Amino acid sequence: MSRPTPLNVAVVGAGLGGLSAAIALRRQGHLVKVFEASVVKKEIGAGIGIPPNAMRVLDAFGYDQKNLKTCEYRGTVAYSAVGDEGQSWVFKDQATNYGVQGCLCLRTAFHEELKRLALGEEGAGSPVELVLGTQIVDCDPEVGALTTKTGEKLEADVVIAADGIRSTLRTIVLGTPVVALAVGVCSFRWLADASKFNGRPELDWIMEDGVSGGRFVRGPNGCNIFAYPCNDAKHVNVTMIHPDKRNQDKHGWHTQATRDEVLEEYKDFAAPFKALIELVEEPVNLWQMRAVPMLATWTKGRLALLGDAAHATFPTLGQGAAMAVEDGATLGCMLPLGTTPEEVPSRLAAYQDVRKARGEFVNKESVEQGTMPSKAGLFMRSEEMQDFLNGYDAIGVSQEHFNKTFGKY
Repeated sequence: MSRPTPLNVAVVGAGLGGLSAAIALRRQGHLVKVFEASVVKKEIGAGIGIPPNAMRVLDAFGYDQKNLKTCEYRGTVAYSAVGDEGQSWVFKDQATNYGVQGCLCLRTAFHEELKRLALGEEGAGSPVELVLGTQIVDCDPEVGALTTKTGEKLEADVVIAADGIRSTLRTIVLGTPVVALAVGVCSFRWLADASKFNGRPELDWIMEDGVSGGRFVRGPNGCNIFAYPCNDAKHVNVTMIHPDKRNQDKHGWHTQATRDEVLEEYKDFAAPFKALIELVEEPVNLWQMRAVPMLATWTKGRLALLGDAAHATFPTLGQGAAMAVEDGATLGCMLPLGTTPEEVPSRLAAYQDVRKARGEFVNKESVEQGTMPSKAGLFMRSEEMQDFLNGYDAIGVSQEHFNKTFGKY
């Protein structure tokens, strides 16, 4: 019997979601190329949480945890900006209840590990080919034809649009442009050198006091701080979310701010929290917080949206990247070796059946819990929501759906 013919897969975008899809499809035996518009693909130097549902997928991919330089994420201590005693929100034991423990790490380390799994010689399937400096500007989803910015024509059996919150290919899928909406919220994002905490007892609330994991400081007028250790506890990732007084549509989504601007915005916070802010080094990244609205569909023909292109949202639940990783894992399950080009549209429709409602749930809840005072902190308080998100087995659910829909391969 002859070996099944692999699909030629084009993944547009080399971020966390694009690489996750590339790994999953490589492991199925397909020939995968990842096209990235930038000449050098680098992730923003910030921290990221990897919850148990995403760790479960990484386990299946064969990742090496030491490469992530992780810190434990056992819960969060919440403080009031006036400096009251913190309230601990401790997760149930994740390793016991979900089979795997979530962690905190640098986004760059996560990206590098996914890149190793995609491009390296080790592991199932042929190494993924990463094509840098190639911007995809158009696609014929019925046949999988791609057009680059320079006019080059490319062909693929399946196209995965992992081109982010500003996705170009999203317009192809929907037939009309859909822009992530401005909601009047932004965040300062930066990394603190943990060595600067030595001999500073006023900063013990970050690394020393309470459960290992996050620190949440709720302030007046919608100003909050969320901080946590990463990179083997050598750094602390700091995200400072607050109302944006600017007309966001007249400013870049990613700009920079000064240390004085950060201190002015958080001037009403107590001394222990200002002590952290005073460690900030200029320039400070200032990001608009935007979310992609609910989309009518994620697929068209042989083209499917993935990750932020489909469901970019706020970081409130710490599940944004995890949803992209789950998306990639599901695509691998829906496109096993032996899938023909003619079968791709129905397999991508099945991918949407599995992923869309879950991705939209995280999108909606993240925005609401980040903007509605009545829902603030709901995820940390709701064991039911934690179970729903953290206990999910993306590969198991996807494989079961595939078997019910298409029969076992």
